[in-house]
Amino acid sequence: MQLKLADYTPRQIICLFIISSVLLMENLDANILNVAIPQMAQTFHASVFTLKLAVTSYLVGLSIFIPISGWISDRFGTRNTLLFSIVLFTLMSLQCGLTNSVTMLVVWRLLQGVAGAFMVPVGRLLLLKLFSKQQMVKAYTIMGLPVMLGPLLAPILGGYLVSYFSWHYIFWVNLPLGALAFLATLKYVDNCREEQNKFNLLGFIFLALFLSCFCFWLDVFLLAEISLLIKLSLLSGAIVFGFIYVLIERGSQFPVVCYKLFKLRTFNTCFFATIIIRAALGGRAFILAIFLEVTYHLSAFQAGFYFIYMSIGVLSSRTLVKKMLDWYGFKTTLTFANIGSFVALLMLGFVNQLDWLFYVALFLNGVFAAAQFMSMNVLYYAEVDSVDYGSAVSLAATWQQLGVSLGVIVAAGMLHYVNHLSGVNFSPLAFHWTFIGLAVLNLSCQFLINRLEPNDGQSLLEHKSNKVDIAH
Repeated sequence: MQLKLADYTPRQIICLFIISSVLLMENLDANILNVAIPQMAQTFHASVFTLKLAVTSYLVGLSIFIPISGWISDRFGTRNTLLFSIVLFTLMSLQCGLTNSVTMLVVWRLLQGVAGAFMVPVGRLLLLKLFSKQQMVKAYTIMGLPVMLGPLLAPILGGYLVSYFSWHYIFWVNLPLGALAFLATLKYVDNCREEQNKFNLLGFIFLALFLSCFCFWLDVFLLAEISLLIKLSLLSGAIVFGFIYVLIERGSQFPVVCYKLFKLRTFNTCFFATIIIRAALGGRAFILAIFLEVTYHLSAFQAGFYFIYMSIGVLSSRTLVKKMLDWYGFKTTLTFANIGSFVALLMLGFVNQLDWLFYVALFLNGVFAAAQFMSMNVLYYAEVDSVDYGSAVSLAATWQQLGVSLGVIVAAGMLHYVNHLSGVNFSPLAFHWTFIGLAVLNLSCQFLINRLEPNDGQSLLEHKSNKVDIAH
């Protein structure tokens, strides 16, 4: 199932470029800041903890506005929404690099997160509207590359910019991408709309309050600098606001979340399995950088450079995943990818030096993580009607983001617990057991994958006769 440009219209190809560009911008920015925090702390004369608010505010902006991104896109059109998000994201990137205040940095990052909340789901929604279900697998293997490569390239690019230029450039790298994406969107993207029900503003407000409290609670849960009162207040707020939101949703004719999607077996399975996978792999990305810098005393750029082995694995997986989906279907492919990801994570738990075992483990982590993401993100929409695409995309994107946050919390908690048991901070053994724990967490989603039927997602795959024609 090779991709041939002749099989697609110029508009489809250009729109794939646009979607890939905005996804790359968002994924780079979501992961690039961590390597710059020490230098930024010196610039602002602030603690590393204070600078973490810039990370948290971005995630809060994402989480709050992703749930309504689909509705906004259907209401005002994909082109208008995408143009607005690209402009806002690019301008906020410029402001982040120009700011001289931690407070304003947090504000700009919050608004940048709001823009990112519209960019990613609307980009995916545009993909669903541009391509038929039979074209989705091939289109997503291209569009999904920046989603998977962004978190892997961000440490390399961020480490290089911080080491050889300054932290300002980790934000300004978005400017040329934003300009190109804006011009291409303006010319080539249609302003697709869908008829939607009225918007439940009150329900959205309480959902936003719930997600805000929940995200900040996740961020400060293990921080000794934060008082127990603040932690309990955030958790209590999340519970109360969440409860009120549920009451409002139950009595509303126009719920913010499209709950009927959970009646679809493929969507239900992918939704919960993806949260687990994102948590395991998000925790891996967080722990791996610390493991390299603390255990082997590498610089940020040196540590980030090792992620290139994962990137090679991601790129190598494209052909493998497409062929496996064609010949074995989604259930078998996901089972293979999930077990492979478990083994790859487990290998990191036995690394004692940066030798061939470590390189192979990184490569395999890239291969199988990419296989999980590509397969799962396509299967999500196998049974979803076109009128519900917006709701499905926004719901999936929200909890995928929260899954990554949960993974960081779980990984940090396991590392802290093993440190406490051993009496040594950040020993190699602590990292090894953390990687093993994340491997088990990843494997646990196999119980959900087993719920799939062998023929699930067949409507998304082309018939074998079509594959032969395309290959030639």
